[in-house]
Amino acid sequence: MRSQNTGVKWGYSSKQARHSLLLFITEKIMANFNTHLQFSTIGSGLLSTLFLSTQHITPSEAVLCWLAGSVGGILPDIDSDNSHSLSILFGLLSAIACVLTTVFGVYHWPLLWVWGGCAVAFLAMHFVVRNIFEIFTVHRGVFHSVLAGLFFTFLVTAITAQLGLRASGCWFMGLFTGFGYFLHLLLDEIYAVDFMNNRLKRSFGTALKLFDYDNWKSALFIGSATVITAFFLPTATRFSNIVFNTETYTLFAQKIMG
Repeated sequence: MRSQNTGVKWGYSSKQARHSLLLFITEKIMANFNTHLQFSTIGSGLLSTLFLSTQHITPSEAVLCWLAGSVGGILPDIDSDNSHSLSILFGLLSAIACVLTTVFGVYHWPLLWVWGGCAVAFLAMHFVVRNIFEIFTVHRGVFHSVLAGLFFTFLVTAITAQLGLRASGCWFMGLFTGFGYFLHLLLDEIYAVDFMNNRLKRSFGTALKLFDYDNWKSALFIGSATVITAFFLPTATRFSNIVFNTETYTLFAQKIMG
C-alpha cells in the first residue's frame, strides 16, 4: 500500500510540476519586453551566423543583421504608450534628428545655431512627435500586423541602401528586421493560447493578422507607405538568388550537421 501511495504522489507531483512550468511560461515570460528582446536576439544571432558560415554575408553585415533582427523583435510594441520599445524608438529617432540637423547645418550655420537646432530637433521629436504618435495609435492595432512587418522590412532595406550599403546586404538587414518582427507577433499569439484550460484568450488573433481590420484608415496609411517605400528599394537579384535557391538550404544543412 505504501508503494502504491508513493506512486500516486509521484504521479501527482510530476503533473503539478508540468502545470506549474506551463503557467510560468505563459504568464511570466511570454509577451514580456525582455522575452521578446531575448528571443529576437537569439534567433537573429543564430540566423546571422548561419548566413555568415555560408559566406552569403560579410562579418560586418552579420553584426548589422543581428542588431536589425534584435530591434525588429521589439518594434511591434511601439504602439504601447508606456512600452520600452516606444522609448527606444523615439530615442533613436531623436538622435537621428540631431545627426541630420548637424550634417545639414554645420557648413551653413554658425555653430551656436547648429547646437540650438539639435536641441530643438531632439525636443520636438521626443515630446511633440511622440505625443502625437501616442494619440493616434492603439496597442495591438496596425503595428501588430503582417502589413506593418512588411513595411518595416522595406523601410530598413531602403534606408540602408541610401546609406551606401551593398544591395544584398540591405535586403538581408530588411529580412532580419522582418524576422524579428514576425517572431514577436508569433510569441504574442502563443501567449494568447491558455494551455492550462485548453482555450484561446481574448487577445488571440490580435497580433498575427494581415492588417488592422478595425481601423481601415491606419491600414490604408501603412499600405500606402509600404508601396511608396518600395520605389526606393535596391536591386534584389543577388539576394533572391540566395534566398530562393534550394542549394542555399542544402548548404545550411551541411554546415549545421558538419
